[in-house]
Amino acid sequence: MPTYFFDGNNTNKIKADSKIALFLDFDGTHGPIKKDPDRCFLSVKTKKQLRLLASAKQCYPSILSGRSLPDIMGRVGIRKIYYGGNHGLDISGPGIRYTHPEAISARPILNDVRKQLQKEIRDIDGAWLEDKKYTLSLHFRTVRKKDIPLIKKIFYKTVGEFLEKKLLAVLKGKKVLELMPNALWDKGKAALYILQGLKEDCLPIYIGDDQTDENAFEVLYKKGITIRIGKLKKTSANYYLNGSWEVSRLLKKVLELQRISLK
Repeated sequence: MPTYFFDGNNTNKIKADSKIALFLDFDGTHGPIKKDPDRCFLSVKTKKQLRLLASAKQCYPSILSGRSLPDIMGRVGIRKIYYGGNHGLDISGPGIRYTHPEAISARPILNDVRKQLQKEIRDIDGAWLEDKKYTLSLHFRTVRKKDIPLIKKIFYKTVGEFLEKKLLAVLKGKKVLELMPNALWDKGKAALYILQGLKEDCLPIYIGDDQTDENAFEVLYKKGITIRIGKLKKTSANYYLNGSWEVSRLLKKVLELQRISLK
């Protein structure tokens, strides 16, 4: 059971002289998840905080998201930080550029599946596909409740052959089914890859809100500080925040320890 991060002396675990590798999810972490993903952006305050942290000599911010790499880079728009798109399958940052080989090889298969699924769901209101190059998401957040079982049935019928052959894998999110390469890769491995590339002895701090962040919580649990957005008993995170609105408070604390003023 995680403890509330701002209770007691938990914040003292971040020392003023620590070099920090700060990992953050995007949707649901920097703000509430929206029905229309195109309406999700960083707040002006958070963007300023991250830009200042990126300029600090002892802090290395990263954004790890299920969005495509160009999408997340465009929405955050801060240089000198690390980005991991498609749950870390596609990584870019200072001195790093990596795309998982199995993500590249699975692209033609995903393209064929996209065409088939598009035909199958065209008559279901609210269902839509998001092609993120190396992953494919079937969104049903705005689908009528009675149609959700049908959506799932269509999805698994269409992709069943590829799942059986272990060519693709399914990642379940919040009102979304995500099809991705069957690669032994996730946000946890992406975080470790970035950490290794830093070639610094850093304290990792990972903040996320979704099931996709649990892999990172697991691998970083003993290495640093892992924080779940929202109180949840079944999580591998050390700590939790009450909501995304408290992320800015945490970033402010890190800025203070880095002796950086927001003014």
